[in-house]
Amino acid sequence: MRKFISVVVAISVVLITFPGILNAKEVLDEQFGPGGSKVELVKARVRNKVLTLAVRYIHPWEAKSPEERKKINIPRKVELTHRKIPIKFMVKSVFYIANGKRYYVLKDKNGQWLASPVVGEYIADPEPEKGKVKPLILDENNPVRVLWFKFPAPPEGVDGVEFQIPGVAPFDVELKQ
Repeated sequence: MRKFISVVVAISVVLITFPGILNAKEVLDEQFGPGGSKVELVKARVRNKVLTLAVRYIHPWEAKSPEERKKINIPRKVELTHRKIPIKFMVKSVFYIANGKRYYVLKDKNGQWLASPVVGEYIADPEPEKGKVKPLILDENNPVRVLWFKFPAPPEGVDGVEFQIPGVAPFDVELKQ
């Protein structure tokens, strides 16, 4: 029950704090991710000495234009059902670089990562099977997944950082303080 409440609170915080990220129009940078997925940086904001970065993982089928989909000639349901792309990595492996120094994801006063979705030490499915850490899956039910991270703000005068997530090429992030 306690885990369920934690998951509900985390999801509520995401929806309240980041409305519209799932369908954000502005993409700040994009890279290729695991399994040919597209990973878009959709938020980079410094507020109250905290840098918030949010990314959106998109299944390769969803990332294609309608013209590209017609050329492939594979129905969406077949592609999304048979090509499941797992996303799972340790939160401590996510960082940004500014002035040659690495900055890692923050923790709250209880030692919990300021990131989502988190299960223990991993970015993973918030509804894991008992005793297991399951990856997030990009598939027909979830063709788009949003992740967010909070870091200490970069030093004064830094107007850009390099953001790194395992399995994805680094993002060049311009900052507005």
